[in-house]
Amino acid sequence: MPAPARIAFLLCLAALAGCGGDDEKDAGTTRTQTATAAAPQPRGPVPPALRTVESAAEDTIDHALAGDRAKAVRTANTLLAAADGPARRALTDAGVERGPIEDLHARSAEVARLAPQGDLLAVALAANHAFELVPGFFARYETRVPAGVQTLDYLDFEAKLRARAHDAAQLQAATEALRREWGGLRPGVVRAGGARPAAAFDAHVQRLVRLAAGSAGAAAAREAQHGLDLVDELEAVYER
Repeated sequence: MPAPARIAFLLCLAALAGCGGDDEKDAGTTRTQTATAAAPQPRGPVPPALRTVESAAEDTIDHALAGDRAKAVRTANTLLAAADGPARRALTDAGVERGPIEDLHARSAEVARLAPQGDLLAVALAANHAFELVPGFFARYETRVPAGVQTLDYLDFEAKLRARAHDAAQLQAATEALRREWGGLRPGVVRAGGARPAAAFDAHVQRLVRLAAGSAGAAAAREAQHGLDLVDELEAVYER
């Protein structure tokens, strides 16, 4: 075998031996690199279209609970228009997969379908179902308030609505999810200087868990509303 060919052959053997010597390590490195590459990077401020989705969903909940169908219809249509147009484009540009984008459209369409004649509590629940997706979308962008804090909003809304619907099982599920979510967020709130609002939210979660376990509908709804007010205080920790 000519010398250059022999050298190339030996180099190939060495490369193969190196690759086969630690398959698990190499596979682990590849998985880590892939996961790192796949992790979404913040893409600047939240687009106005997603802010519209957020506010329209929350406003629809408030209008429905207040018994104002006309306003609920208007904000439900605003939600659908944003989800079907500018929000879709913004999320696509941010690299969000098609599935969640279509899910937002489907949930928003359900709100708009129910709003004109549906039970207003069902309208509020549908709007909160659409709002559930917002924190995950906001996490794609640079925000002063961690997107997870919005999840507390969603879960306290869900607890309030399920309590008003006398749905004990779903009330307990929302409350347990709130407890878990808060457990993950609490250290960051304290590090940001929010020890006092964190303690207040601790007490809120404990009360809501106790009320949900007793299926105390009206009291649980009031406590969930108290939680929604406290979320504003948590947000203020990051905004000052």
